[in-house]
Amino acid sequence: MNKKSSIDVLRKEMEDTTIEIMRLVGKRLSLAKKIGETKLQEGLPIEDLEVERRLRTTVAETCKAYGVNLNFGLRLLNLLVEEAKGVQNKRTKKRLRKKGC
Repeated sequence: MNKKSSIDVLRKEMEDTTIEIMRLVGKRLSLAKKIGETKLQEGLPIEDLEVERRLRTTVAETCKAYGVNLNFGLRLLNLLVEEAKGVQNKRTKKRLRKKGC
């Protein structure tokens, strides 16, 4: 019987965690699309700096609670926010083209 080494077990757990992060990113982008649709219907702008500010504060607190480097956490948040805006902008442009605007 071949026992898995502790490093193999840890690497598998790291892989599983990474896959879970990607699943959650996919969920976040799906929500961003829905939010973009709602913003379009309600005539709201894609960017809401107050919402972003509150989210940054929450992420900073979460980083502290989980021992995550703050700079890393905020860089990751910036990537997520920019990707969400990109999805919303793309969706908005498609919608406007369909309407002939």
